[in-house]
This record gives sequence, structure tokens and C-alpha cells, in this order.
Amino acid sequence: METIIITERKKSIITDSILLTLFGAVPLFFLVKWLILADEGKIFIIFLIIVTLFFPVVVVSGYIWDVKQRIILSEDSIKLSYGRNFVDIMHFEGGFSIPDDHEIPWSKVTGFHIDAYERQEPTEGGGYTTITRYSLIVTLKNKEKGEADFEKFSPNYYAIRLGKFEEHPNTIALICEDYRNKIEENKR
Repeated sequence: METIIITERKKSIITDSILLTLFGAVPLFFLVKWLILADEGKIFIIFLIIVTLFFPVVVVSGYIWDVKQRIILSEDSIKLSYGRNFVDIMHFEGGFSIPDDHEIPWSKVTGFHIDAYERQEPTEGGGYTTITRYSLIVTLKNKEKGEADFEKFSPNYYAIRLGKFEEHPNTIALICEDYRNKIEENKR
């Protein structure tokens, strides 16, 4: 069977270029012009130039450190590749390390589910806006663990966030379930 790779959507280079020009190049031009024309306060102007250069560095490093999440469906297994982006690093969610990929053989997979949870965030004019976050849950067979066996811990599921994927979460779950069904039919 053909390998299917489901990835996050690409960043908008046009939006980042416009923001980089507005917040990086234009202020830097005027600050350098001010630095040349001003006689006093050059230390403050140099400080402003350094602060202005911080924004382009953040944008460029966002592209360097961006590792996209992927779900890889192959004949042997499903592989969940957890990505990381600059926003996660800034919020210390992912640190500078990328979580290990989980490669799960099809013999251990029992099904796929979508986990959705809502979170309310305050808005500027008062009130709240509700944001829904989705995750794909891969449920697993767990035959090695007995009822009173605490030493042999193995997880019952793996999850991956679906916030930035191009496809709708239900579509992703349907693609994974169809692929699993085709794998089971080929084994018969």
C-alpha cells in the first residue's frame, strides 16, 4: 500500500515578509538615519537599533526552528511525529528539544478518536471567546498489562494535536481509520 503523510499547513511567507518589512526594515531605516543626524544620545539610539533588530531575528529563527508535525501511515505502522515551532519554544512548551516520534505497529492499534476541548479566553472589549482544540487519539491494545501489574506500564493511547493541520480533524481520523481497515483486509 502507498504511504500517506499528513502534515501541518505551511506558514504564510507573504504575511511574514510584510510584517518583517513594517516592523523591521522601516524602523531600522529611520533609526539609522537618526543615528547619523543626531549628535547626542547615540547610546539610546544604538539600543533602539538593537531592539528593532530583535523582531527580524525572531521571525527568521521561527523558520529555522520550525519542525512540522506529521502523521505517517505506512504498511508496517503509524508514526506520530511531534513537531515544534518557535511559539512553543517561547512558551517553554517544547523547550528546544523535539519530542520523540511514536511508531506504533498496526497490530497494536484498535482505533482512532478525536478529542476536542474548549477553552475560553478573554477578549479586548470584555467577554470571552471560545477556542476549540483538537487532538487525534490512537487507542492501543494493552495485553501485556494485568489488573494488578504496576511494573509493566504501557500506555493505552497516544495523542497528537491537530491545530495546524490542513485537513479537518474528523477527516484526519477518517483517513487513518480507512487506512487501518485496508491494512486489516490485506492481512486476511
